[in-house]
Amino acid sequence: MSLQAVLPHNSAQPATTIDGGPAPGQLDIAIIGAGLVGLATAAMMRKEAHRITIFESSSFHAEIGAGIVLTPNGVKVLKKLLPKLIFENLQTVDLRTMDTFDTNGTPMGVMDLSAGWETHPEGWLMMHRVDVHKELMRLALEPDTDALPPAIIRLGKHIEAISFDAEHPSLTIAGGEEFKFDLILGADGIKSTVRRCMIGTEYEAPPSLMAFYRWMVDLKKNPEVAWIRDDRKITGTTNVMGKSVFLFMYPVRGGNLINISAPHMDKRDKEAIGDYCKFCAVLSNLAAFEDYGDKFLSFVKLAEKPRVWQVRAMPVIPTWIKGNVALLGDAAHAMFPTYGQGFGMGLEDAAALTTLFPSGTKASEIPARLKAFQEIRKPRAEHIAKLSADGMKSSKNMSAGVFCLRLITRSLLDEIVCQSNGCCPTCWITISLQPLVPLWPKFKAKLIDVVRLLYAIV
Repeated sequence: MSLQAVLPHNSAQPATTIDGGPAPGQLDIAIIGAGLVGLATAAMMRKEAHRITIFESSSFHAEIGAGIVLTPNGVKVLKKLLPKLIFENLQTVDLRTMDTFDTNGTPMGVMDLSAGWETHPEGWLMMHRVDVHKELMRLALEPDTDALPPAIIRLGKHIEAISFDAEHPSLTIAGGEEFKFDLILGADGIKSTVRRCMIGTEYEAPPSLMAFYRWMVDLKKNPEVAWIRDDRKITGTTNVMGKSVFLFMYPVRGGNLINISAPHMDKRDKEAIGDYCKFCAVLSNLAAFEDYGDKFLSFVKLAEKPRVWQVRAMPVIPTWIKGNVALLGDAAHAMFPTYGQGFGMGLEDAAALTTLFPSGTKASEIPARLKAFQEIRKPRAEHIAKLSADGMKSSKNMSAGVFCLRLITRSLLDEIVCQSNGCCPTCWITISLQPLVPLWPKFKAKLIDVVRLLYAIV
């Protein structure tokens, strides 16, 4: 459903004032940012009959975004707290295997996630960010059959200041207009204005020396490369190990689009870059793919509007809360994509807030409930962020091939640790190195030694 289809019911709302005030038992809540986490929070919290106003700096003139993989924890949140979400609208594709090839198309190995699906039936779902955004927009803004108040969205509103008044925090938009609320939630991303107002500019996301080229390939328009979908018996990702750049590819929109990321070392002047994710006319260094054969190079040549996304993550910040204002999502804990947990952690934030602020919550209870939110969520999100950062550290100053191999072999080591210690973070993955299956029993011990050495030196 388009944005225009869900906005008309808001058209009668005044442009500069919030009329009427909340009903008894309602909280007047502002959510800054209409990204995935902001909209998910609005969609969840409106079910508690709160009065929600979303402020978004952009105008949503064009669809932007790339593929995302939602892990079982995030899928579980969506199913439990947004029961009216229509998964068909997300056009998800199951992630059940991770196939790795060399640049000439020779198979190198397969990660089989079937054990994970047995343990976590919610599964790992691949989807287009734009499809998720549209569905969350619908859930946040459409009139509800249960007569719950829809959220109000105000587009093109740049936040200039936040007042952290203990009882009625306020925000000021460009032009000087001020709005007061019971609770303000900052879901405005890695370059959060709310965070800067709360703790200053000391805590910003530093560069990581890594960047991703990102683009989509439409298989309907390019049937010559549709083999990447049609030749597979089981849906999943395709990874290509190049010397300088490797490709990470997976289907979205029911398998009709292929989302492609090409991680590479980023040696640009980081501090001079105002936009972490911008369009580039062509892939700036096609020579980096010189070791690629035609089978996979064709996907690079089909990149029409690639973006170069500079990978950054937030350091640990001292607090997520101040007065009746709180941070969530990337504004609080932007993390590296190593474990694919950015959106999942944001959904967990939204779920925690919805649980802590049920219908009937009094405004006087907000500070104590925000304190509980921080105590529940901050340690977990920071732990996941640290795991993601540890996975990225060794990617600096190594070839793409070695980095990719490290990601693949991580699961083997986790399996070994699991067998010896009884637990591990990713023991749901079982590896099948297909070319080596006949020799596997004799080869496994030697491979373990090699992998351990690799981890020690890179």
